[in-house]
Amino acid sequence: MIEIFQYDFMIYAIIGSVLSGFSCAILSNFIVLKKMEFIGNGAAHTAFGGIALAILLGLNINLFGILTAIIFAVSIYFMGEKQKIQENSAIGMLLSLSMALGIIFLSLKKGYTPEITSYLFGDILMINKSDLNTLFVMLTIIILAVVLFNKELKFYTFNQRMAKIYGVPVNIINFLFLIIVSIVVVTSVKIVGIILITTLLITPGVMAKMWASTLNEMIVISSIFGIVSSFLGIIFSYFFNIPSGPSIVVTMFGFFVLSYILKLSINLLKKQ
Repeated sequence: MIEIFQYDFMIYAIIGSVLSGFSCAILSNFIVLKKMEFIGNGAAHTAFGGIALAILLGLNINLFGILTAIIFAVSIYFMGEKQKIQENSAIGMLLSLSMALGIIFLSLKKGYTPEITSYLFGDILMINKSDLNTLFVMLTIIILAVVLFNKELKFYTFNQRMAKIYGVPVNIINFLFLIIVSIVVVTSVKIVGIILITTLLITPGVMAKMWASTLNEMIVISSIFGIVSSFLGIIFSYFFNIPSGPSIVVTMFGFFVLSYILKLSINLLKKQ
């Protein structure tokens, strides 16, 4: 066990997975309660277009991925607010468009592009200091936002119409929330992969909802699930020589199954 800490890439991978799991776990509560499960999937797949364009032109993949995610978030916001288009409809259209453009960009690049496979399924060897800095900054912003605007976020999550009546800037919160989710997704795809990132944004919130009675309790419980699942997923990935993304996803789903069975058993015992 101790030997894995002798390698820099494993230390980066463990820190990155914990930061990513923590950030996604906090956001997952709002995504689950507001029934916005499609947003993470949409942001990740939309980033695929930007990543593919960066590979084709030989540019900074991280920068293009984040820029694409921000454009995606801004587009979703304005299409939903100004054009009265359903959020999920807008996400579905942009997701397909970006995937189509990404495939076209990759088809134009000559030769084999092995890095795209790493982005699709995650690769712990791709994590570097720059990724850790970005993830740390995003996690700090998320924690500060939850602490400083706790009451406003509760209004925003449970009753958006009532929140507007009490003067909560719902549109600004919604706009910033979309951008934060998109950036966190893009910075996490190196670990979990574009195809599997949705799990980190949904499963912790679903598990926390089974046990918690308040939003704050959900945040604490989901954070623990997210951190532990991500850490163990990376450890299993190393010892079993399997991709980091699937390893984290399977570990997290294993926790969900155990949690579900335990909760079901407790409820059955209470009825007896």
